Amino acid sequence: MFTKLLYLATKFKTRKASCNGKDFELMVADTPTKKMLGLMHRKALPKNKGMLFLFSKAGRYDIWMLNMNFPIDILWLDSKSKVIKIIENAEPCISFFRCVPYNSPPKAMYVIELNAGASRKNSIRKGSRFSFQKT
Repeated sequence: MFTKLLYLATKFKTRKASCNGKDFELMVADTPTKKMLGLMHRKALPKNKGMLFLFSKAGRYDIWMLNMNFPIDILWLDSKSKVIKIIENAEPCISFFRCVPYNSPPKAMYVIELNAGASRKNSIRKGSRFSFQKT
């Protein structure tokens, strides 16, 4: 319940990104609270929208799907914005006690979450590179 209230009170900035000629509008998770909330409690994700998690240094950033209502594609990018791992159709957790994280590769710098199937539909694969609009 607390995370639902926090979600309702939190505003996310957006940032445009593109990969393989396809444009996306990504909500930016750049604070601990926004990273914790992620896409929790949303009913759906509009087409060509997603979430961008920004980290200050490369490392391992596992993702879990607690309080999620739909599957997503999870993309980990390195410091040069190159995709280094993709999990397609990552399923939400069944319960808090059965919530297994999706493991990050080492040296991830960014994480992008898109609708399930978006990476395949847009030919995004390991080695693809994203470009981000300057802020």
